[in-house]
Amino acid sequence: MTGRQLGAVSGILLGVFGCMKADRWVADLTDTGIDAPIEIDVRADLAGPDLASPDLAGPDVATDVIPIWHPFSPATLIPLVSDTTDAHGTSLTADELEIYIACEEQGATTFHIWSATRSARDGTWNAAAMVPELFGSGFDVDPDVSPDGLTLYFSTNRSGAAYQIWVSQRTGRDQAWGKPKEVKELSSPTLDRSGPSVDRSGLFMVFYSAPRDTSDYRLYSASRTDPSGSWGAIQELSGINSGMEDADPALFRDSYSLIWSSRGTSQGKTWDLVEVSRLDLSKPFSSQPIPLDSLNTPYAERYPWVSQDGNHIVFSREPETKAGAIYEAWR
Repeated sequence: MTGRQLGAVSGILLGVFGCMKADRWVADLTDTGIDAPIEIDVRADLAGPDLASPDLAGPDVATDVIPIWHPFSPATLIPLVSDTTDAHGTSLTADELEIYIACEEQGATTFHIWSATRSARDGTWNAAAMVPELFGSGFDVDPDVSPDGLTLYFSTNRSGAAYQIWVSQRTGRDQAWGKPKEVKELSSPTLDRSGPSVDRSGLFMVFYSAPRDTSDYRLYSASRTDPSGSWGAIQELSGINSGMEDADPALFRDSYSLIWSSRGTSQGKTWDLVEVSRLDLSKPFSSQPIPLDSLNTPYAERYPWVSQDGNHIVFSREPETKAGAIYEAWR
């Protein structure tokens, strides 16, 4: 942060140019040269070295600052599949040249993993097609591809029991996916385990779970100390679960931020997209979820993927009695 910007923040704090909200200041920094408003945790060490970073809203200062995001633009349709194909469950590689979705063609009875590619980030997607090496005998949903495109987690009930989390890997983007394997350490004989979202370190995951054959969806996290090691430390994210179904998590900003689908903000009426951020990776998410009002409609908004910087979202919109479709928006 430049001296002018630091002085502006100090002036805001001393002159009360922000508004106090619990233990945080919401500051409008339009005139300071900082790109967006920020929310400052006044309990943090404002004089610490992190505040001096030139990227005030970036992950490097997440321990001191929680960004206040601009609203997303109106969502636009991504024509990946036909109007009669039910599509949901989105995930993109970091370069945004490859997308994975779960699809059910008209007349079919199960969902499977499909993918599409394009040659440039602002280019048109090629038509999506099923990934044959990921095909299973049951439902295959909730794909989550790693930023480098070499690991893909998804949810499936192909083993004949509840939905569980499986993983497949490949040696290159031009290579076929390897045989999928169940992530045994996350499996449960009585609980569905769905919607995995793994951060780019490969050490932290958020997913949703519920007793089999119920819809009491709640968010959980798991972690590990080695990207090739076993997952453990499973815990419910009770600080943000609404008690009215929470699912479809999407981590971004190196696990400092999370967007997911919740029925809590609508009091159980429909699924809406909500967002939280945190200051400390050693502590679970706990702040009040913020509804993404510019994206939420009377229909169900679900299965988001969010770019690492938080400025691009891809998600599913599911009108009643119609096939779900894939949309995107920016902020």
